[in-house]
Amino acid sequence: MVEGFNKVQYYVSCLKNPHLKVKGFSVGALKLNERIISFIVSWTLNPRGCNHALLTEEDLVLIYFIMKNIKVNWIHVFKEPMQKSMRLRDYHFPYVVLISKFLQYFQVDLEKKFVKVVKPSHEINNGSLSKMGFI
Repeated sequence: MVEGFNKVQYYVSCLKNPHLKVKGFSVGALKLNERIISFIVSWTLNPRGCNHALLTEEDLVLIYFIMKNIKVNWIHVFKEPMQKSMRLRDYHFPYVVLISKFLQYFQVDLEKKFVKVVKPSHEINNGSLSKMGFI
């Protein structure tokens, strides 16, 4: 993915206890800032339908870029999940809050625009948060 990026070495540098044995890339063992960013990455920026408590290599790269303030081509990151949300009926479109904040920041007039109600299935529940290590 990224030349010279070692996912295991970076993951170990993000752990609360760097002396832990690495079995998988679990979110629960991360320091607080990295855990919060991993939550945002796995649920909003790079969503997937599987276990959000385990990080993929792509998640680790995005966390690395965010923590090191490295510029990211966000269009490339958002493209596939946005296309899936249009193609697949059960695939959620996670960017509503993010796009709303952009529209608000750029003062886009939203009067008389279509509004879609958020369904309970779109919400993040307590079980998901506890699996991610949040109390």
